[in-house]
Amino acid sequence: MDLIVGGVLDPLILHKVIIIAILVEITTNFIKTIIPDLEKRYITIVAGGIGILVASLTGISILSTLDIPIAFQPLDYVLTGIIVSRGANIVHDLSKKLNF
Repeated sequence: MDLIVGGVLDPLILHKVIIIAILVEITTNFIKTIIPDLEKRYITIVAGGIGILVASLTGISILSTLDIPIAFQPLDYVLTGIIVSRGANIVHDLSKKLNF
């Protein structure tokens, strides 16, 4: 699959990242309902962990997708996981700023 189509990043890539962000958001909210006394600072850590896990298991990595070379692939999954853990709104705002 070509990442660049007609000089523009394939929107399917962005859609995948948004779907993962939504899944992370839903899973985090589910965990918050199971453990209602979970402190806010831990919720951020839980969301980040879920984001990293989902990015690793699905193989979605933002830097590689954008053809930015990275020597240590797991770092790409960590960065992608952190980005998607911030929620679908952040990914949507980022896509607007990058004109995708």
